[in-house]
Amino acid sequence: MSFRDRLSQATFRDMAFLTESHDARGGQRLVVHELPGADFPEVEYLGPKAGEWKLNAYFIGPDYDLARDKFLTLLATPGAAWLNHPWLGLLWVRARTWSIAESNDKGGYCTMSVDFVEGGSSLQPTTDRADVAADRLSALSSASLADFSLEAMSAGGMTAFVATVSSKLDVLRQTLSLATMPLTMASQVRTLVAGMQGDLASLMALPAAYATALNGLAGLLGGGADDAGVVDTARPRLVRNLATAATSGAAVALEGTAATDGAVRRNLIREDALRQRLLVTSAAQVALTDYRAEADRDDALQVAVAAIEALLPGLPDAVFEVAVAARSALIDALLAQDLRPALVRDVVGALPAVVLAHRLGVAEDVFLARNAVRHPLFISGRVHG
Repeated sequence: MSFRDRLSQATFRDMAFLTESHDARGGQRLVVHELPGADFPEVEYLGPKAGEWKLNAYFIGPDYDLARDKFLTLLATPGAAWLNHPWLGLLWVRARTWSIAESNDKGGYCTMSVDFVEGGSSLQPTTDRADVAADRLSALSSASLADFSLEAMSAGGMTAFVATVSSKLDVLRQTLSLATMPLTMASQVRTLVAGMQGDLASLMALPAAYATALNGLAGLLGGGADDAGVVDTARPRLVRNLATAATSGAAVALEGTAATDGAVRRNLIREDALRQRLLVTSAAQVALTDYRAEADRDDALQVAVAAIEALLPGLPDAVFEVAVAARSALIDALLAQDLRPALVRDVVGALPAVVLAHRLGVAEDVFLARNAVRHPLFISGRVHG
């Protein structure tokens, strides 16, 4: 069974049901005004369309009719509720219409097509999507730690294992030194890695202690961007560097006992997996911030999501489910930021950024970030407000 096959269970009003496919619809409410004599139409934006989602649910087994009837009761319950969508995460929805397909030749089985729409704002609990994403990423770190363990090794095998892991940490330290991060943060990272290497033998005697120490490094990388004040325009590059660092520690050639001892090799694979999961989580945590430019947001989000998805095929079920939830929450939090420019202007003669920002009605720092300005005094061409 592949990781995609496990994306098959949804929950509505705390009742789980099976589903094998879905459709989602969205869009914008636009009014196009085609004016006489004008070369281009005027497009009036009236806000986003209400989201629509269709899930094809099915119920099987000797008591499928009981589950079907319970589900129908929940669908008919007035008001909005949370839908835990297996592909899209948590959605605040109302069940609008549904239909059932049953036949005598399919005893013990029925399918149901359910159309959900957005639940509206009147009864929706106030939740901060960024807080939800941060909580899901924290849960991914915790699940990765809980999944980590080591096989028993001989004294010689432990020595080879410690030496190899130390070499991997050297590669990681060198990779992180090349990453774009504030000097204070970089210095803290180097000090922490050196401390782990110096105490590696005792840490490896208790695998949970090593996992905790590595999680401390990942936490410094993920939360350090906020503490050090890394600006949103610098986040995409840092996210990309951390995603690269997630696999850099594996570039160590195994020699001697480390290459021939089965327990050592299996333990090194487990250590690689833990480090990759924690560093990918760090990259996603760095990506989770408020952006001023849509391009920066999309760049950071794309890299972070791709890094999480690269992990999914090799994850055990428990960690897989948490990783999928973290990915959905990250996407939801960042795409909720409305960064579309309200105005577009073509500047023929060069003007200063402060003047253009004033004319477009945005803060100067937002204008600079949104247009990737190279020189704030001489700006021309198409600009976005």
